[in-house]
Amino acid sequence: MSATLPIEPDTVYTEGAIAIALDLPTATLRRARREGRLRYTRQGQRVLILGRWLLDWLDADAERQGASR
Repeated sequence: MSATLPIEPDTVYTEGAIAIALDLPTATLRRARREGRLRYTRQGQRVLILGRWLLDWLDADAERQGASR
């Protein structure tokens, strides 16, 4: 089991750090970005995600999954 990452709304995270901390494939994050479900910004080669955007994505995904059950 991986360690828990406290997600702070005003903290900027790299896509790689999120993938490692949440034990998610980077492909999952890329797909969510491509589909417009996960907000992000790009600084050069780095993909940056604000904690609040990550929390919004997780909340929306949880609601979507709850509605489909």
